[in-house]
Amino acid sequence: MAADREMILADFQAAINGVLPEEPMQQAPSVPEVPPPLVDSPDLSVVGQQLQAMAGTSTLGSPWEPVMAGPMMRPTPRMLEFKVEYRERTVEVMLDDTSTVGNIKEVLQAELGIPTDKQHLRGFSQEEPDDAVLSTLNLPRENRLFLLTPDLPVASGSQEVDGESSLALERMLLEFVLNVVDVDKGIEYNLHFPGSRTIHQVKCDVYSLTDIPVRNQIWKGWPQDAKDDDMTLAGCGISHPSHDLEVWRQHIPVRFSSGVEEERRQRHASGSSTEDFEDASDSFTVDDNDLSFTDVVTRKPQPLIPDNCDDEYNASVHFTAEFTERYGECHPMFYIGSLEDAMKEAFQKPARDRKLLALYLHHDQSVQSNIFCSQVLCRESIVSYMSQHYLIFAWDMTFDSNKARFLGHISRQYGSLAAQTVRNYKADEYPLLMLVMRNRGASEVLKVVHGNNTVDELMSTLINAVDVFTENQRVEMQEEAEREERERMKREQDEAYQVSLAADRAKEEEKRRKEQEEKEEQERAQREAREAKEEREALRASLEDTLPDEPPEDCTEPLINLRVRLPDGEMLQRRFLAATTLQVVLNYVHSKGFPSKEYKLLSSWPKRDLTSLNTTQTLQQLGMNPQETLFLQEK
Repeated sequence: MAADREMILADFQAAINGVLPEEPMQQAPSVPEVPPPLVDSPDLSVVGQQLQAMAGTSTLGSPWEPVMAGPMMRPTPRMLEFKVEYRERTVEVMLDDTSTVGNIKEVLQAELGIPTDKQHLRGFSQEEPDDAVLSTLNLPRENRLFLLTPDLPVASGSQEVDGESSLALERMLLEFVLNVVDVDKGIEYNLHFPGSRTIHQVKCDVYSLTDIPVRNQIWKGWPQDAKDDDMTLAGCGISHPSHDLEVWRQHIPVRFSSGVEEERRQRHASGSSTEDFEDASDSFTVDDNDLSFTDVVTRKPQPLIPDNCDDEYNASVHFTAEFTERYGECHPMFYIGSLEDAMKEAFQKPARDRKLLALYLHHDQSVQSNIFCSQVLCRESIVSYMSQHYLIFAWDMTFDSNKARFLGHISRQYGSLAAQTVRNYKADEYPLLMLVMRNRGASEVLKVVHGNNTVDELMSTLINAVDVFTENQRVEMQEEAEREERERMKREQDEAYQVSLAADRAKEEEKRRKEQEEKEEQERAQREAREAKEEREALRASLEDTLPDEPPEDCTEPLINLRVRLPDGEMLQRRFLAATTLQVVLNYVHSKGFPSKEYKLLSSWPKRDLTSLNTTQTLQQLGMNPQETLFLQEK
């Protein structure tokens, strides 16, 4: 009996851990901690009250799994604290989330001396194997566990748990299937609820499916003891695991006051049908005093997105307006626009400005949709946290046309495998919340959250996704900064190269300019030299033409035979008349290419510069001998 008691208390603690927050966030309000049960003498009435207070939380179904798992980056390991209660002792264990359940048992063996194969840990959402890694269990930072040792003797003085109370506690943790038949429509619903769910909450959930207000619901099949709607399913006496129920609408006639009744008779007398009268709600006003029975007319919910909606912008506007009409102003801020625009807004930005993308998929045929929206998604803590860290796009999958349109987007963005995965979800598996992030240039689905999550489970999932996203964002920001630094250096190098290239071009241009100037100067000098040469040659030729003929040797007049030694050693020889002037001799030398401006003509004896003498004097006057040798010297 003592072992059964420990098993029950451990399972109860697992249920409590399911609603504890993972970590205290600055934006999310703290959730009050549920006091742990006493091991020695549990007060079952208090336990029952605690479980009844948890009745609004649904923990149905198996834990969700990601549908499109890409390579997921894990953040830095977190430190987890475990307070393990064993009989009258509490052992504190501190491990990082890369450790395993077996590591916890090893610490307990060192502290308590109990072999690991004799230890049975309770307090997880389900019994975990020793090799289960803590990071995969989505645990909060602080955890409370129970150590059971059924193979070891129980310490003396422990109290036995009453069998009847133990059975009631076990029923509170059971799952009940209610087969509810809507008699008016002929539709049967198979609804799954925990034993802690109250009858009133069940009736509210049925209202979301059948549109029959709770006050107008007529039921058949509840046990006779189920007279109080605040009773839980576990305590009202229904059958387990399933129970059959029927429900239909109670039609209550409305009696009008004399004025309204008189108008109705007049309309009837004028030929208006009863339907016309009932539909003419805009033609007259009924005051509260005119009714002998007060009946509040409820507005039938409209589709979140109309059937065959082709404009995604208008669809998102209609979704937001109808969602607000159903669940109030406190709800996540849905993106107005297409899914493609939402992805651009979330992902196609610098790494520091990106956000996680949350795709909320709604389905009106799922009983969980109304529960999840009203009790989980629209919680102020969830709304605040998601508004800060997520960009939220919503879509209604109720109509096949809208579902096909969304699947087309998913197929284009994530591939046919992702679209097929979403297509395989049945109506009762909605709503879905898909958490998507950008990783290495591709969109990756981090987690798919189903509608059976509690507020704390959803908050834990959102926080874990943000942790992964933040680490990935940090890496991408670092890579982006390094890339920008490389691009900056490349720009600077390019600019320096352009400056150097411009300088080289300027030098090359200056060099070409100088070479051009030198070339032009050379050409000018060559041209001048050529012109000078041509001029000299013309002058020489003209002088040569003006020279008198050389007199013959047998000339009777006095002759002077001149020999002129050139600078290169060659000799010029010619006969001149003694009456010939010095100018004629100089013209002769000039005609041979030696102008008097550049060369001096010298006599040997007496030594004198003939070019400096009076050129009109004759050779005889200058005293030259019949055989005279002159020297030509460059000035």
